[in-house]
Amino acid sequence: MSELNIAATERTPEIQLSSINGIFRMKGESYPEDVSAFYGQVIVAVDQLSNNLAKPLTVDVAMIYINSSSIKAMFRIFEGLEAVRKNGQTLSITWHYQDDDDIMQELGEDFKDRFPDLPIEVQAT
Repeated sequence: MSELNIAATERTPEIQLSSINGIFRMKGESYPEDVSAFYGQVIVAVDQLSNNLAKPLTVDVAMIYINSSSIKAMFRIFEGLEAVRKNGQTLSITWHYQDDDDIMQELGEDFKDRFPDLPIEVQAT
Protein backbone atom coordinates (compact mmCIF):
# COMPACT_ATOMS: atom_id res chain seq x y z
CA MET A 1 0.00 0.00 0.00
CA SER A 2 1.36 3.39 -1.01
CA GLU A 3 0.42 6.36 1.14
CA LEU A 4 2.17 9.75 1.28
CA ASN A 5 1.09 13.04 2.76
CA ILE A 6 3.79 15.68 2.50
CA ALA A 7 2.94 19.25 3.47
CA ALA A 8 4.09 22.04 1.18
CA THR A 9 7.01 24.19 2.23
CA GLU A 10 8.48 27.31 0.71
CA ARG A 11 10.72 25.11 -1.47
CA THR A 12 8.73 21.90 -1.93
CA PRO A 13 5.24 21.00 -3.17
CA GLU A 14 2.37 19.44 -1.30
CA ILE A 15 2.16 15.78 -2.24
CA GLN A 16 -0.74 13.46 -1.53
CA LEU A 17 -0.69 9.87 -2.70
CA SER A 18 -3.16 7.16 -1.76
CA SER A 19 -3.32 3.80 -3.50
CA ILE A 20 -6.52 3.03 -1.56
CA ASN A 21 -8.32 6.15 -2.79
CA GLY A 22 -6.61 6.26 -6.20
CA ILE A 23 -5.27 9.79 -5.73
CA PHE A 24 -1.92 11.37 -6.53
CA ARG A 25 -1.64 15.15 -6.22
CA MET A 26 1.32 17.51 -6.49
CA LYS A 27 0.82 21.22 -5.95
CA GLY A 28 3.13 24.17 -5.38
CA GLU A 29 6.75 25.03 -6.08
CA SER A 30 9.71 22.68 -6.34
CA TYR A 31 13.28 23.73 -5.74
CA PRO A 32 14.39 21.60 -2.79
CA GLU A 33 17.97 21.77 -1.59
CA ASP A 34 18.28 17.99 -1.97
CA VAL A 35 16.07 16.79 -4.81
CA SER A 36 17.01 13.12 -4.32
CA ALA A 37 16.13 13.17 -0.63
CA PHE A 38 12.78 14.87 -1.24
CA TYR A 39 11.63 13.00 -4.35
CA GLY A 40 13.21 9.62 -3.54
CA GLN A 41 10.29 8.59 -1.34
CA VAL A 42 7.79 9.83 -3.93
CA ILE A 43 9.44 7.87 -6.75
CA VAL A 44 9.49 4.70 -4.61
CA ALA A 45 5.80 5.13 -3.71
CA VAL A 46 4.80 5.70 -7.36
CA ASP A 47 6.85 2.69 -8.45
CA GLN A 48 4.89 0.57 -5.95
CA LEU A 49 1.51 1.74 -7.28
CA SER A 50 1.25 -0.77 -10.12
CA ASN A 51 0.84 -3.59 -7.60
CA ASN A 52 -1.16 -1.71 -4.96
CA LEU A 53 -3.97 0.25 -6.63
CA ALA A 54 -7.42 -0.43 -5.23
CA LYS A 55 -9.15 1.72 -7.87
CA PRO A 56 -8.31 3.85 -10.95
CA LEU A 57 -5.66 6.48 -10.29
CA THR A 58 -6.43 10.18 -10.67
CA VAL A 59 -3.30 12.30 -10.97
CA ASP A 60 -3.42 16.09 -10.57
CA VAL A 61 -0.26 18.16 -11.02
CA ALA A 62 -0.53 21.90 -10.33
CA MET A 63 2.97 23.29 -10.13
CA ILE A 64 3.83 26.98 -10.09
CA TYR A 65 7.59 26.56 -10.48
CA ILE A 66 9.89 23.56 -10.98
CA ASN A 67 13.68 23.82 -11.16
CA SER A 68 15.66 21.67 -13.60
CA SER A 69 16.66 19.06 -11.00
CA SER A 70 13.04 18.66 -9.96
CA ILE A 71 12.01 18.22 -13.61
CA LYS A 72 14.34 15.20 -13.80
CA ALA A 73 12.63 13.75 -10.73
CA MET A 74 9.24 14.42 -12.33
CA PHE A 75 10.32 12.41 -15.38
CA ARG A 76 11.09 9.49 -13.05
CA ILE A 77 7.63 9.88 -11.49
CA PHE A 78 6.02 9.86 -14.93
CA GLU A 79 8.04 6.74 -15.83
CA GLY A 80 6.45 5.13 -12.77
CA LEU A 81 3.01 6.24 -13.95
CA GLU A 82 3.78 4.71 -17.35
CA ALA A 83 4.58 1.43 -15.56
CA VAL A 84 1.20 1.64 -13.82
CA ARG A 85 -0.48 2.01 -17.24
CA LYS A 86 1.55 -0.86 -18.73
CA ASN A 87 0.46 -3.03 -15.81
CA GLY A 88 -3.14 -2.63 -16.96
CA GLN A 89 -4.23 -0.10 -14.36
CA THR A 90 -6.53 2.75 -15.36
CA LEU A 91 -5.29 6.28 -14.73
CA SER A 92 -5.95 9.85 -15.77
CA ILE A 93 -3.49 12.73 -15.48
CA THR A 94 -4.33 16.43 -15.47
CA TRP A 95 -1.48 18.94 -15.68
CA HIS A 96 -2.82 22.26 -14.41
CA TYR A 97 -1.16 25.57 -15.23
CA GLN A 98 -2.13 29.17 -14.61
CA ASP A 99 -3.62 30.93 -17.64
CA ASP A 100 -0.67 33.24 -18.16
CA ASP A 101 2.09 30.70 -17.40
CA ASP A 102 3.53 29.66 -20.76
CA ILE A 103 6.46 27.87 -19.12
CA MET A 104 4.30 25.47 -17.08
CA GLN A 105 1.98 24.96 -20.06
CA GLU A 106 4.95 24.02 -22.27
CA LEU A 107 6.34 21.72 -19.59
CA GLY A 108 2.99 19.91 -19.41
CA GLU A 109 3.01 19.58 -23.21
CA ASP A 110 6.58 18.22 -23.01
CA PHE A 111 5.45 15.49 -20.61
CA LYS A 112 2.52 14.72 -22.90
CA ASP A 113 4.90 14.40 -25.88
CA ARG A 114 7.45 12.35 -23.94
CA PHE A 115 4.79 9.92 -22.64
CA PRO A 116 2.34 9.65 -25.56
CA ASP A 117 0.59 6.56 -24.15
CA LEU A 118 -0.30 8.27 -20.88
CA PRO A 119 -3.68 10.05 -20.80
CA ILE A 120 -2.35 13.53 -19.98
CA GLU A 121 -4.62 16.55 -20.22
CA VAL A 122 -2.90 19.93 -20.08
CA GLN A 123 -5.41 22.40 -18.70
CA ALA A 124 -5.45 26.09 -17.76
CA THR A 125 -6.88 26.91 -14.34
